[in-house]
Amino acid sequence: MQPANKEKVSVLEGIKRSYRNMAAELKKVNWPSRQELITYTIVVIFTVFAVSAIITVWDILLAQLFKVLGFYR
Repeated sequence: MQPANKEKVSVLEGIKRSYRNMAAELKKVNWPSRQELITYTIVVIFTVFAVSAIITVWDILLAQLFKVLGFYR
């Protein structure tokens, strides 16, 4: 059930209101400093390389195991 006093808003006005709300929310964001951003970026890159190395090792080990067991050539 919608409130009786709610007025219809044009599409253009809705877009404008949405943009104003978005801009207001972005002003509230606590953006990281340059040093924090560099640190977080390094952590992410290191984590991606570490996880990819772990997956690569597991892939090689499982491939060798399956070859030994004769599941594929």
